Amino acid sequence: MIEIIPYFTVYVSSAVRFFLGPALGIGFGLGIGPTILLTTAGMMSTVFFITFFSHIIQIFIQHFFSIKKNKKFTSRTRRFIKIWKYSGVKGIAFITPIVLSPVIGALLLNAVGAKKKEIIKWMLLSALLWASIESALFYFLGNSWNMLTSIIE
Repeated sequence: MIEIIPYFTVYVSSAVRFFLGPALGIGFGLGIGPTILLTTAGMMSTVFFITFFSHIIQIFIQHFFSIKKNKKFTSRTRRFIKIWKYSGVKGIAFITPIVLSPVIGALLLNAVGAKKKEIIKWMLLSALLWASIESALFYFLGNSWNMLTSIIE
């Protein structure tokens, strides 16, 4: 039972805040491959859930938090619309793991009415790309740090 805790921790942390997955996975000594897979699976679980249940989530939020649709554009809204017009689903999916979180990225894409198939496809590619890059960085930087500290001692 205790052996699955690191795997579960990497998976769950990636579902909420993507960059934690590679850091924890390499920190736990899981290796690059399992870390990439768990991190991607964690993010995609969130994306699937939000994408396929976004209408229920929206009703829940509006009902329980008394949020009314605001017709005014804020500077944050304008910035998002600028990114959306420039790059579409691909751009938002690309920045989601490193700038946004899987939750925010999926909510934004569903809010603008992006196609579910496109959201899943581009978020999966983005998750694989960033999980690979971050896992490799943590792995090689961690090994470099270990070598450096062993030389100093």
